[in-house]
Amino acid sequence: MDVTDELVAKIARLSRLALGEEESAEMKEHFRKVLGFVSELESLDLEGVAPSLFALDASNVQREDEPAPSLPAGAALANAPAAHPPFFLVPRIVGDAGEPEMSP
Repeated sequence: MDVTDELVAKIARLSRLALGEEESAEMKEHFRKVLGFVSELESLDLEGVAPSLFALDASNVQREDEPAPSLPAGAALANAPAAHPPFFLVPRIVGDAGEPEMSP
């Protein structure tokens, strides 16, 4: 695949990036290097190599799910900027776009 100025411009537009001429030239060279590396990977002989998801053996380390006492409401609300126990007060995000209101 040839890396053209149009391709760099399209990728920048899709990524919502505003690139100057110098940045576009740098990205073009970067894309060429990445594609060259991918080309090297494609040329590897993988006959007899089993597909794998992970390079290393890995397993999830999970702890037992044991019930424990909850944090007291007063402690949970202690650092809240606004509270109405036992609730946190947060700005309204649904409704009129007027003045922000605090609601439980």
